[in-house]
Amino acid sequence: MVRILMVHGFGVNAAIFEAQTAPVRALLPFHWEYHFLQGPLVCGPAPGMGEVYPGQTYSCWFHVPSLIEFQSVHGFLEEVIEEEGPFDVAWGFSAGAMIIGSLILRYAHETPHLPQPFRSAIFMNCSMPWSATEDLGKDVTPLVIKRQYVPCTLAEADRVLALEYEKNPTKEDMLQDERNTDWEDGDLIPPMMRHAYQDIHAQDVKKGVERKYNDLRAHRMFPEVDKVRVPVPSGHVLGERDPQKELGMTMCDMCDPRVMLTYKHGFGHEIPARSPKDLKKIVEVIEKTVFRSDFV
Repeated sequence: MVRILMVHGFGVNAAIFEAQTAPVRALLPFHWEYHFLQGPLVCGPAPGMGEVYPGQTYSCWFHVPSLIEFQSVHGFLEEVIEEEGPFDVAWGFSAGAMIIGSLILRYAHETPHLPQPFRSAIFMNCSMPWSATEDLGKDVTPLVIKRQYVPCTLAEADRVLALEYEKNPTKEDMLQDERNTDWEDGDLIPPMMRHAYQDIHAQDVKKGVERKYNDLRAHRMFPEVDKVRVPVPSGHVLGERDPQKELGMTMCDMCDPRVMLTYKHGFGHEIPARSPKDLKKIVEVIEKTVFRSDFV
């Protein structure tokens, strides 16, 4: 039996992810077992999800992609693995795929001589990973404080960081600027996910939460900065019209190419459930990735 941990994206929930992946899972071996994980935090629905799946509780994994919050995310996953595992495969979509990659990369960096938490991983419409440790990633705290989108190329990230440091050279300057920034003006979160995050921020404001600098410290991983790679077989499904496509391609660069498979469909940030041709190719990637783990 193959046991698979299923990790949903932002602004949905375990039940929605179960429905979203049903067309794919129907074509996979019947004896595979799926464990759908529910995000620990409540947020608003991802764009379109409120209409398709109304009246539900929508979940996410973190509020801000900081070191502190990602330590909590990793701890949450590790607790699930210890209590419900072991799992042979981790299968995630969007932010769910990204946190899987973040966890695997941390293990590959800290304990490369020990077994990974999963024997293989499926990354669907993945984003670039954020880090739970200062030892990995590039410090992009000024951009996170301003809620600015972090570029997927190192050169562009360096450029916009230099501009922020020039404008706000000290931590105090950064925090003061943050307090004067309208949440809706920031673009740390891609537009398709901003509604969910706005709901979270509104809750924080209502509670009188004022995050300090250390609460906002964040490191994002880049293949040019971090030499560690996802060592287990990985299967990547990308959407040609996905606004996050470049981030997903960067995640591919952080995986061992010798045990990596990719497939790019012609749709956006979604699972192409109504395209038999694409479903067949996605199933091939998943099956080959899972079976390959038996020989690595």
